[in-house]
Amino acid sequence: MSNLKSSNILVAIPCLLLGGTEYQTLYLVKALSQSNYKVTLLCYFEYNTIMVEYMKEAGANVILMSKDGLRPVGVFPTIKTLFLGIRKAMKMYSPDIVHVQYMAPGALAILLFKLLGAKKIIATAHVPGHIYKRKWIPQIVAKYITNMFMTVSLSSEESFFDEKPKLYDKGLIKSGRKHCTLYNCVEITQKVKKVKSKKDKNFTLGVVSRLSHEKGIDRLIEAMPIILEKIPNTNLLIIGDGAKRISLEKQANKLQVNHAITWAGLQPKESLVNYYTQMDLVIIPSRFEGFGLTAIEAMSYTIPVVASNVDGLKEIIKDDNSGILTDASSPSLLANDIISLLEDNDKRNTIGINAYSRVKAVFSYNSYKKKIVNLYDELY
Repeated sequence: MSNLKSSNILVAIPCLLLGGTEYQTLYLVKALSQSNYKVTLLCYFEYNTIMVEYMKEAGANVILMSKDGLRPVGVFPTIKTLFLGIRKAMKMYSPDIVHVQYMAPGALAILLFKLLGAKKIIATAHVPGHIYKRKWIPQIVAKYITNMFMTVSLSSEESFFDEKPKLYDKGLIKSGRKHCTLYNCVEITQKVKKVKSKKDKNFTLGVVSRLSHEKGIDRLIEAMPIILEKIPNTNLLIIGDGAKRISLEKQANKLQVNHAITWAGLQPKESLVNYYTQMDLVIIPSRFEGFGLTAIEAMSYTIPVVASNVDGLKEIIKDDNSGILTDASSPSLLANDIISLLEDNDKRNTIGINAYSRVKAVFSYNSYKKKIVNLYDELY
């Protein structure tokens, strides 16, 4: 438990929607609140009332800068809105530490916090560094503005800073290091799923994802005709919504596979267990992935994961042991890896058990909580 029982922490984030970054911010808030920190969460723009309530239940005082949940249009209106909102929050709460989720406009918000008197600043980036065209910005932010710049995978840290990455451990900040990796987490309970017998050829593939280009759901839909030709009674259950929903539905209709797809839409956290327990495999065909929260969620239910061999997913999954890493850019390779695992009950069962053990050992909430509290204590 933290020694900073009177410390005020301000966690800042551009949006509070039902996404992976928000759920990891929820674990941050929960860990700090349980360790007797006084946590205020400042949301600049978009929000979902369900996520707002989750944050409050986790112990945060939630401040919504934009009551209508809209972003200003244009650079100068955005700067003005952020400046006024951040200045008000700094005056009201006088935080000892500000923790900024590095999402657009991440660097701008960090600079404003610094100019407005933030004593200590932590930043967390949730995307792989290689997608940034101007990596010199986070490099300068880490070197001169923040006290610690964290990423959620070693591959992301390396691509951001062009240096050997390092997982956070106690004493790292005192050694003078300004950036590190702290893995995301999931709460672990006993969630063992029964594997279907060889006689049962009805399978459900699961996707839990924002429906956006980088998540690569179009790749999986492209692979569905191959999968259905081999295993006709396969259903694809898609949990999530996003900008690509309509185009994905059109693609499924064109390929004549929409009859095998269930579009369940966006679902709150408490409903996910009912969907995960229906899934035989979870598929993550992402083009890039800072970490891969869905992977560890599925693995915590002993559900085998077939995922793109990219970025943070390569650190979560040990190929052919706790999951399958594949070249999701090839519909045939993706389909063949899925078919192979569906047809091998023993292998699915073994991978599911190994996956659960790996999550429990490396990505548990209790481990994350201990590390984040040590980091805060050390920073203070």
